[in-house]
Amino acid sequence: MKLLCVDSEPVYREIISLCAEKEHVMVKTVASYDEAITAFIEYVPDMVTLDVIIKGGSGFDLVKQLKTLSGNRFVPMIFLASHTTDSVMDKCFKAGADDFIPKPFNEVLFNIRLKTHMRHIELMKEMYRKNKALTYYQTMIEREHEMAHHVLDHIQTRSEKNSGQVAITRLSAASFNGDLALVKTRSDGARLVFVGDFTGHGLPASIGALPVMQAFFDAVDDLLDIDQLAIKINRILFGILPDYMFCAGYLILITQTGELAYWGGGMPNAFIRRLDGSFDYLCSNHMPLGILPTREFDADLQFNRLHFGDTLIIVSDGVLELKNDQNEMLGDSKVKDLIAHYYAEEDLLLAQQLTENKLSEYRGESVQLDDITLVALRSACLQ
Repeated sequence: MKLLCVDSEPVYREIISLCAEKEHVMVKTVASYDEAITAFIEYVPDMVTLDVIIKGGSGFDLVKQLKTLSGNRFVPMIFLASHTTDSVMDKCFKAGADDFIPKPFNEVLFNIRLKTHMRHIELMKEMYRKNKALTYYQTMIEREHEMAHHVLDHIQTRSEKNSGQVAITRLSAASFNGDLALVKTRSDGARLVFVGDFTGHGLPASIGALPVMQAFFDAVDDLLDIDQLAIKINRILFGILPDYMFCAGYLILITQTGELAYWGGGMPNAFIRRLDGSFDYLCSNHMPLGILPTREFDADLQFNRLHFGDTLIIVSDGVLELKNDQNEMLGDSKVKDLIAHYYAEEDLLLAQQLTENKLSEYRGESVQLDDITLVALRSACLQ
């Protein structure tokens, strides 16, 4: 640690040097204002002692100049002054001083004050080091997140865009969305759908998204049966996810004539709003994906049918468990009421937007705790 001593009196320069060197502090002494400026720049001390009266200038002005030169560095400025009136001390601290010791000073007192400032300096240096490390890691995390966003977004662009027959809403609770919503029409005209909800939210919840998306689009290209696709995705996730993570999901295949085959595991029941306003449901009876090994995994399918004008609506837990300002959950009953009311609208995209607005209105100022996914498919495109 280095000390710059600025004092016009040689005896004090010597005393300060002896005291500081006993504490293993290197000392550079100067006698004038200009020498102090030069030494501060070249020597880069950790702390400075100075008097109010200095050859070639004022101690008050010198402190202000040195504080400016120190920039973001913490450099304690300690006045050792013969003038000890209240007004002088007040000017010292207003100029930027960190301590004031009257002359002639007691060496024991000086050493105590010196050690105190040395501890402060070490603490500040450690804080600077940690802040620098945190800044570095924050920058690295932001770059990694940007890359992950780019990869996930690029693959997800293969999914069908919102239209008069398909409407997908994904509202993230964090930077990354732990839900997946993929829709793609195969070469045989059948539409393949995957809606998945990974454990939790944010980046950890999206780690399985990339291989699942790849498996989904490969299945579209290869016309893979959905029971085989369910087995494939389960095998992938069972191999890569930690024990405490899984993916609830629906795999659905809808033919051009409206025949519907599906596999569901760990998801809320999906709604089928019939054109006449009545309701039917898809039931999610299996274990979520990624929990069971292949030999125990049940890939049995269930079946239903969509008629002209029917709308299939799939919601994630984040919709049902959405809370308002009174900490009340939206729940299955209110969600069904929303679907009954808004999806009577002929324009599917308008129905979806109105539902989104209602969810936002219900949440109010409360914090969104989970990712929200809402997928609507209208059967007019399946005729």
